[in-house]
Amino acid sequence: MAVAITTIPLPYRPGFALIKQMPQSDFDSIATALEKAQISGGLKGLASTVLQQVPTLKRDEVESILRTVFSLSALVTDEESPLSENISSLTTAMQTANIPDLALSNQQRAEFEKRLARLLQIKNLTLASKVRRLETDFPKTFHDALVVTDMRPVFDRPEERPVGAAITHTLEITYHEDGEHKDFYVVLDAEDIETLKKVLQRAEAKASSLKAFLKSANLPDLS
Repeated sequence: MAVAITTIPLPYRPGFALIKQMPQSDFDSIATALEKAQISGGLKGLASTVLQQVPTLKRDEVESILRTVFSLSALVTDEESPLSENISSLTTAMQTANIPDLALSNQQRAEFEKRLARLLQIKNLTLASKVRRLETDFPKTFHDALVVTDMRPVFDRPEERPVGAAITHTLEITYHEDGEHKDFYVVLDAEDIETLKKVLQRAEAKASSLKAFLKSANLPDLS
């Protein structure tokens, strides 16, 4: 039974629009680059490979295309129904979505479906998509971080000069949840920073140990 695709999620619309609108020569170059690419390095590694072959594109455009294909691959390639039926379900949703950038004439629909089918049959791309799903299959995933350091004066009497100051740090973590960017804030002192440094150093050490194990087992690190 084909996957029932009824809407096009907002984060993936730019990627579909780029796949639809780009010149055939650019699309062929992208597909060829992906067919020859190594899957190690994840999305950014694949994007770098594509940019070497198609310098007319911008990095954010290539990454948008890859995120879209990764998401679609997770949806349509693990099902028992034929790939063509699942792609047809997607293009039907695009035709009825009333979104100008995604609008498809019948002729455009046939060409767009060919492009998606070619991308979704690139083994390296589907494997990279699986790696990404394993890495991000959590309710919340990290996006960015920032530490704001403050000096807060301490007064004995409000009308007199400060008797000293306390230094505080506010850690802001930006993460993904339900397709949105969200923020979390926590105040740290000097001991907290040392604790975080030790935790991260331990994580690096464990990662190095696991990489050595993969190498000894002749298995590639696909992170």
